[in-house]
Amino acid sequence: MRRFLPFSPALALMTMGCESDARADCFAPGTELPTRRDTLTDQRLGAAARDFAEALFDGNLERAGQVLHGDPGLARRRIGAHYDMLSVALSTCRADAVDLVIRGGAPLDGVEDKGLPLRLALRAKDPAFAHRLLTAGANPNPAGNPSGPLRTAITLNSLGAVRMLLDFRADPNVMEATGNRPLHTALDMEHFRIAELLLERGADAWAIDSGGANLGTAATTKMLTESAEEAEAQRRLAERLKKLGWPQPVLSSREVRAAAASGNWPPAAARAAGAPAVPPSVLALIKANAVTAH
Repeated sequence: MRRFLPFSPALALMTMGCESDARADCFAPGTELPTRRDTLTDQRLGAAARDFAEALFDGNLERAGQVLHGDPGLARRRIGAHYDMLSVALSTCRADAVDLVIRGGAPLDGVEDKGLPLRLALRAKDPAFAHRLLTAGANPNPAGNPSGPLRTAITLNSLGAVRMLLDFRADPNVMEATGNRPLHTALDMEHFRIAELLLERGADAWAIDSGGANLGTAATTKMLTESAEEAEAQRRLAERLKKLGWPQPVLSSREVRAAAASGNWPPAAARAAGAPAVPPSVLALIKANAVTAH
């Protein structure tokens, strides 16, 4: 039987502070995690689900295992609007808690099939959490948000996390509705070392999005950030353009959009060498935007 203690504002502040400190040590700054308070006050959860979540937050895995044994479906429960029990386990920064919930049958791609647990795990400072999920079968391109995990890793400028996802067969050419691909995300953020890795692992060097974002423009535009490593990687990307036969002088994004709209992107030599055509959906957006602009 659960015991409800009198509410103590001081105790609540102490608990919140300890939780915050633990998360600061475990996750990248800005990571949004399911909180103990929000989870245990979620009225959509039954008593058993709250008991299970509370045991996870407390690190009482013996109790968590007992509750889960009594109701195996608890590992698949939704928490709040987007979270789940696997997210709760991850938020505790305990590998054994994560393993327990995975063994219990938690949906590895989250209750919305958008890869939320993997995206949270990628934000953990210890890469073992993401590796655990991927090894267990988490999809690096989840159906509900195929580009989410790679975008998370790229945003963090984590070369290791991107490599891990690619090692588990993440698609380096996964495309969003606008045509944006991981390569464009990396280039836009001036994470040029990651852009190099993506190209080495099969990213389409000639790909553009609906705004005309492309490798050539990014590789030859003056950097806004200051990083010797990224500047050197950008220099290497600029050298790569010559090997690719990139048009010289390098076209601007606007010129690339115009070339695509007229059916001239990728250039004829690149198409002859096997470069894929601009996807029809992206081409339609480019043409629609051009009409709107006029």
